[in-house]
Amino acid sequence: MEEPFVLRPLETSCSWVLHPPTDPYGDGYIWAVRSEISDEGMTAETSATMAGRWAPENESLGWFFQSLADDWRGWEGGREWRSLEGEMEIDAHHDGRGHVAVGVMLRRARQAYADDAWSARMVFMVEAGEEMTRLAADLRDFLGRKALSGCTAIRTAKPADRHGPASTVGDPASRSAAVTDADRQES
Repeated sequence: MEEPFVLRPLETSCSWVLHPPTDPYGDGYIWAVRSEISDEGMTAETSATMAGRWAPENESLGWFFQSLADDWRGWEGGREWRSLEGEMEIDAHHDGRGHVAVGVMLRRARQAYADDAWSARMVFMVEAGEEMTRLAADLRDFLGRKALSGCTAIRTAKPADRHGPASTVGDPASRSAAVTDADRQES
């Protein structure tokens, strides 16, 4: 079974987890991606509907994060990405000082806007340069393997990320760097 994508700040308990996409219809057009956010005392999980391997590149979650990495010097206002049915939304705001606040909002699947709907949001601070570049590459690799495999779970880990694609971000007040679980074990 393929490892999930995990974004976890150093020295905190909060995390964002994306589980490997599944293809509910078997045609590659739509993916269901189980996503969860958690921190002390709170966990939220949903299944987000995403465009699959046939989606235009500029509509993918991987492309969104790559665009944040490419514009590491900053941008005005916020940027947003949304799953097809609104179960997961990502927003990003550059502080102009080298950090990006990445907000992850999850909503109840299949009834995201019903009267009894719920939502949960968590914000992660990511260094705009190397850390965001690593995060974008890890996410694109994670989602790209599904596109190349037709949603069949495959394992193509390189030695440096033998524990699956995991991006870890640090506290912006401290010197932070993106590291994988494998990097932690080597230090």
